[in-house]
Amino acid sequence: MTRRKVSIGYKILVLLSLTIGILLNLIKTTSVSALLSYYTLQSNIICLVGFACFLYLEIRQEEKSDIYYLIKGAIVIAIFITAFVYTCTLAPTNFEMDSLQKSVENKWVANLFVHSISPAMVIADYFLFDEKGKFKCYYPIFWLIIPLNYVLYVYMYSFSGGEFFNIGGSKHFAYFFLDYEKIGYLGVAKWLILMGLFIVFISYLFVFIDSKLGDRERS
Repeated sequence: MTRRKVSIGYKILVLLSLTIGILLNLIKTTSVSALLSYYTLQSNIICLVGFACFLYLEIRQEEKSDIYYLIKGAIVIAIFITAFVYTCTLAPTNFEMDSLQKSVENKWVANLFVHSISPAMVIADYFLFDEKGKFKCYYPIFWLIIPLNYVLYVYMYSFSGGEFFNIGGSKHFAYFFLDYEKIGYLGVAKWLILMGLFIVFISYLFVFIDSKLGDRERS
């Protein structure tokens, strides 16, 4: 079996994992709009669309351009944020996206897929199949677009009357670090600056690792 066929098979598994996680979360939810307004679901959906395109390119044997690596990096960083933030800041507070947590038997499985299994598979795809040394030094600036757009989305959703599930987070702003009603504008600003710096740091670390792996492949 060729490396390309293995890559195609793996990407199909990634798509399956993403689809299962998204659907399990949406089943029996009391508010589809609220659930789809969490960063977790949005980042998983972005990965689903991205990997559908990556699979198409792999099947067509299209050459991977700079745009491919720019988008691939953005997707990897976006889903890494999902896994990291949930594991380190939200899970310890018993945060849940859905108010049916105790009555839906598959809820823990759904959380496992969207927060752990799918993110791990998306990240692993880069290390297993992508050519290394392709990330440019300015890519991390563009990789901020997805999380920044989500912040704008949350406030637009909230100001238009949208609400989230009020379990471990915020009814009006999804996550405690976006809730200026509780922590104030300065508190939100501090959190956003810290998280922005963290994302940039992780992104440049990713570029550095990619560069070193690229040097190793060429040596």
